[in-house]
Formats: sequence, structure tokens, C-alpha cells
Amino acid sequence: MSSDTSPPARTRTLDPITLEIIIARLQELVTTMEHLLFHSGYSTILRESHDGSCALCAPDGLCVEGSGGPLHLYSYYYTVRSVLDRYPLDAMRDGDCFISNDPYLGGTLHVPDVIIVTPIFVDGAIIGFSVSHAHKPDLGGLVPGSSGAGSREIFHEGLILPAVKFWTKDGVIPEVLEIIKHNCRIPEIIEGDLRAQVGCTLVGAEQVKALCAEYGAETIKAAFPAIMALSEKRLRDGIAAWPDGESEAEAMVDHDGVDLDKPLRIHVKVTKQGSDITFDYSATADQVKGPTNLRPQASHVAAVMALVTMLDPTIPFNDGLRRPIDFINPEGKITNPRWPAPVNSYFGLANVLYNVCNSALAKFNPARAIAPPGLGIGAIAIGYDENRTGRKAVQYELFPVGQGAKAEHDGSSGTVGFLNVTPNTPIEVIETEFPVRVRRYEWVEDSAGIGLHRGGMGNRKEYELLGNATTTFRLGHQFKYGGWGILGGGGPAPLRGTINTGTNRERALKPLETVRMESGDTFVVEMPGGGGLGNPRERAADAVLDDVLNGYVSLVAAERDYGVAIDPGTMKIDRDKTLALRRA
Repeated sequence: MSSDTSPPARTRTLDPITLEIIIARLQELVTTMEHLLFHSGYSTILRESHDGSCALCAPDGLCVEGSGGPLHLYSYYYTVRSVLDRYPLDAMRDGDCFISNDPYLGGTLHVPDVIIVTPIFVDGAIIGFSVSHAHKPDLGGLVPGSSGAGSREIFHEGLILPAVKFWTKDGVIPEVLEIIKHNCRIPEIIEGDLRAQVGCTLVGAEQVKALCAEYGAETIKAAFPAIMALSEKRLRDGIAAWPDGESEAEAMVDHDGVDLDKPLRIHVKVTKQGSDITFDYSATADQVKGPTNLRPQASHVAAVMALVTMLDPTIPFNDGLRRPIDFINPEGKITNPRWPAPVNSYFGLANVLYNVCNSALAKFNPARAIAPPGLGIGAIAIGYDENRTGRKAVQYELFPVGQGAKAEHDGSSGTVGFLNVTPNTPIEVIETEFPVRVRRYEWVEDSAGIGLHRGGMGNRKEYELLGNATTTFRLGHQFKYGGWGILGGGGPAPLRGTINTGTNRERALKPLETVRMESGDTFVVEMPGGGGLGNPRERAADAVLDDVLNGYVSLVAAERDYGVAIDPGTMKIDRDKTLALRRA
């Protein structure tokens, strides 16, 4: 059995009021760092899509406080540890910043993710690390965006940086910066994003120093293990309240982008005993040739996120959450690939794994069961030969889906499933910065899973390129095997995509492919909605009518799926016919 747990640190007792104040101050601190990151970054994927996060880590690398995507929890620890493996504490100096994006030696989820680690010095000693994590729109590799469909090993995915020093008190180390800029297609954008990362971590370090001056360094150091212990206790208390036992769940993924006739099995077995829980991935598919593999920092955090979802989403995300959890995750599985397997399209498969974990955990806490969001989540990367200024440009955009229904309400619409903290990039920004026109962006009728509570809506987005470009589609590998409903609810419509619709060159898009496109070419993607929950015939008839009037549900589906008859002339409910339909 492999475990990501660490022995509890020795703690000095702090009075509850002081500890609560310090927790609030640290939360404010990392939120400030994140705000600075998003508001000083250059790329749209950072400043608009907010594909980044910030954290404060203890001297041993354990995450104490974070702000942004919880998906990055394990990335912080493994990356700080990779820095410590190369640079002992006594070799670090105040003002140093280190950089890494290696998914194997460090903790990033794929090569486009870059992490900056800044030691925090107080009275000449390192009290912790200020960390920032941000996705880059391009770091070289086979195609613009670095996440190419043709990747067959990690070296195809762009420049790989082990933990190296990037910044000192005198500023950036120019040789390292030049290597990075020389290996990407949009060097000015990448440099701007990196400086934003360094800047926010330096601000975080200064604010921790100020906090130490206010409360004393020993008090702040004592707060770190105490904060993690609180999260651990809340998680253990929740787990302990569940019945002991085992549960299994699985789902299928279309393919890895290479072996197109070979679906992939994603399976998890959960064993709960007392306040401990084990996630077993041994029955999951072996690692694949294509770039859909998941490093453990991705496959393990998917389980942690599912566990917190099923218990209490208000539990603070830090490394205290890892202590009650063990993993059985043999090397060579798609959830733990051997180097140098490619991993750039991890995100869609990680979302499937998260929802399989949710399904397995629902046995222990059915009151919090949740249907999966649209499983086709993914992204596009459009590398334009030149933008309006004559320079190369890379449009890296995340695609939202519909969330799954919950026991209390319908699923939300238009969010990035599994991550939930990344907003849509506004159409006005896209069309201003890139040679592209968004021809339509709309909800797709009947795209949500049906139920007492329906899933969130799927959406349709159509683009027309106004310049020549190389486009990579990473659409979640869920065209055939879509989401599902729970407790009597239905699954959503599948993901669909076409290129050059309505012309003699029209064809269906594949889940993962890179396409050379010319000015005037178009493509449309229909992202799936979320799964439904409960018997759709028990949904309030007036709620179904609202859905029809809003364009969410068709008249045909209202009658067929929900048993609600609506007069197409008056658009009012035929109460007698509805009653008869629901009695049938």
C-alpha cells in the first residue's frame, strides 16, 4: 500500500481565539496573493480563466493555506520537496525564488503548469514557503499550447524545468529566463506571467514576515501544524461517522487518442475503517500511449476532493487532509504512469476519476450524493501564425459544462466541472486579443440530465478563425461514454463537435486531435450538461414549464421525460393531461 500521509508534526498549544485570528489572517494573505497573480498576469488563461492558485507551505513543504483551485493541493507539497531535494535550507537566501514544471521530479499536473517557490526568512531562518501555481499558454512542445494530441512521451510536451533558482534579491537570473523564452512561442506573455508569479509570492513572503512581527515567529510557526490538525480532525470526524465497509464504482473513457478502439476503465474501490479510508485504483486501466495519463498528484487529489465534497466542502484544504487517506495505486497504471509517459491531457480523465470516487463514496453518505457534471470538460489551444500585431499568439481556453444535480437543487450551468473556480473567458476579450470571431454561444436544449432535480445545461460555442492557425482540441474523451444520473435521474446528452459545419469539408471532431486550419474555417463544440437526480416525473410541473420557456427543455422532452403536457399555442400546462401522463 502506498500512502501520501506524513506523521503529524509536533504542535505547541495556541489558545483558540489567537489561532482563529491567525487562520483568518493567513486566508486573507493567500487570497491577496491570488488576486495579485490574476491581476498582473499577461495571458488570458491566467488573468481571465484564473487557471492558477497560491499557497503558504510549512518548512517541510506541507501546505498550510491555499487559495484557488483545490486541484493543486498535492502540487504544492511535491514541488517544494523537489526544491528541497536540490537546495538545502542553508543554501537558500532571502529573496530567492525557485521554479519547476516537472510532473515527475516535481508536482505539477502537466508541463504547462509552472510553480514558483519562495522561501520566507524571519530572523535569518526559513519559516515556510510562499508558492504560486499558474498554467502557461505555451512552453514549446509539438504544437502551440504544448498540450498536443501527438504527444507520446513527456519530452513532446514542452520545456521541462527541474527545480532551479529563477530569482534572487537582485532580480531574475537572466540565463534561466532566456532559456525559457527561447523555448516558447509567445515569450513576452510567458515572461509576464512568470513575473506575476514571482511578484505575488514575494508579497506573500513579506506579509508573513509582518505577521511574525505582530504575533511572534514562534506563534506563527506553531499555528502551521495546528491549522493542518484542525482539517485532519474535521475530516476524521466525518469519516468516523460513516458506517465501516467497502464500495466500488467505475466508468469508461472513450480512448487515449491513440488506440481509438480501446476504451479505458476507470475503477475505484473504497474501504472505510474507523476514521481511515483507502482508495484502491488497482483495477483501473494500465498507462496508455496517449497523453491522458495522470500523475499521482492528479489522481490522488481527485479522491481527496471527492471525499471533502461528500463530507463538508467548508473543510479548509491543506495537507492535514491527506493523513486519514491511503492509496493503492500501483506504478504502471493510468493513475500512476512510469516516466516518460505523456500527461498533458490529464484534466478530462481526472474529472472522470473524481466522479467515480464520488459515486463510490455515495454509499457511505447517500444524503450528499451528487450527479456528475458534464464529463467532456477540456480545452482548446489555438496557435495563430500571427495576430493583429503581426506576432504569434496562443489562445488557450477552458470549456465550461453543466454541473450535476444535488439533493437540494438543480445543477449549475456554465462552470468548469471539477475545478469550479475558473470563470469563462469573456467573448469580448477573446475577439479583441485574437483573430477569431465567436459566432454563437448558447445553451443547448435538452442537454441536461433529467430528474427531480435536473443537471446544469450544456452549451454550444461556434468559432470562426480570422487567421491561419494550428488548433488542438482536448475535449475530454467522452463522446461515447458520457455522464450518468443518480437515484433515478438521467444522464446528459453527449459531447459533440464539428469542423466547417454546413460545407463540403464538414466532419466530426475527435476527442483529442490537432488540426491545421485556415482563415475562414469554423468549428462548433457542444459541451455536455450535468447528470440528473431523482425521478423526473416528480419534478414540479411549473418548474418544467419554466425550463421550456427558458429554452432548456423542449416541448417533446417535457412530455416524454417529465410527463408534463404543455399546450404549444398558449404555452400553458395542460393539467388534466399531465395528471394522466404521470399516473401512467
